[in-house]
Amino acid sequence: MAVSSGCSTVLMSVRVSVRPLSVGSDSLRLQLSMNANRAGLFTLTLRHTDRGGRSVSLAEFDLRSVKYEIKSARSHEMRLNKPPHDCLTFTFRSEQEAQEWGTVMMSSLRESHRVANISHPSDDGEQNMKCGERNPSVLSLSMKEELCLELSRAIEAGDTHAAVHYATDLAKQQITLSIQPAPRDTDDTEISLAVVVEDASSSCCVTVKVLPHVTIASLKQQMFVEYGFHPRVQRWVIAQCLCSDGRSLASYGIYRDGDTAFLYLLSARHACLGQQQQQENGVSMLTAAAPLNATLGPTPAPSGPVSHDWRGYSTLPPRLSHSSTVRLVLSFLYVHK
Repeated sequence: MAVSSGCSTVLMSVRVSVRPLSVGSDSLRLQLSMNANRAGLFTLTLRHTDRGGRSVSLAEFDLRSVKYEIKSARSHEMRLNKPPHDCLTFTFRSEQEAQEWGTVMMSSLRESHRVANISHPSDDGEQNMKCGERNPSVLSLSMKEELCLELSRAIEAGDTHAAVHYATDLAKQQITLSIQPAPRDTDDTEISLAVVVEDASSSCCVTVKVLPHVTIASLKQQMFVEYGFHPRVQRWVIAQCLCSDGRSLASYGIYRDGDTAFLYLLSARHACLGQQQQQENGVSMLTAAAPLNATLGPTPAPSGPVSHDWRGYSTLPPRLSHSSTVRLVLSFLYVHK
């Protein structure tokens, strides 16, 4: 059973005799521990118990700096990776203890090397080269994803040292990231957002079903699909703040039914929409208005320049009131107003 001591957790402890040390096996113990706050950090400690029962540490080894081999059923060998390449041989009291220790030790060793290879791919050695020969691009992608996961875990654990370490490794590779807080359980509940829509001359209020964790960019796209307002003409204001595309509704305090947001619409000219985007926007408005057209009767024949044929005076978004928003939509549609 693992025992926690400070920020370290003791995974296993076992009695051994050690060559070339002459101390008896009754007083020597191998102890394997892991750092609870830093992924992949394992420590192998050789401890000695004196006649008074006091346990002292004789040596400590970072698993990332050693090679460990199972030589026989009761004998294991550990060698330092760097000079002077000291070697210690451990002899266990029974094959069962040796097997149990070996299982925990080898799995911990693999994990420590895996994390080390992610952080420092140049030190990966022969195994990394073989993987790279098979599919370098997949290896590179997997390493980047692992770095992102380790950064997320470090931040969640409050480990600033590890977070800086992983963030630095990611920055060196110039990786494009999208970092957002994980959605809370309450963020999965759809709410009714009251949206006050305004342009230069008119305003109205609509209700939009949203999830609190969606971004402003996603909300703009939703309004484009449902109401035909191109994302580039939309300016959202919540709690007296001009909203940024990358932030979520929840970050602006939107959690409950009836919370209010303000949507200001620019003219297509002020939003710098190209002619093709203007026409696509008009088609979206026509599509969204199809159910409403059926209730309003036939649309009168358009007049004026061909470039304005798509305006459609009665093609209002289906969920906006016709009487209260005629001027708003016309103001939006008239590109050269």
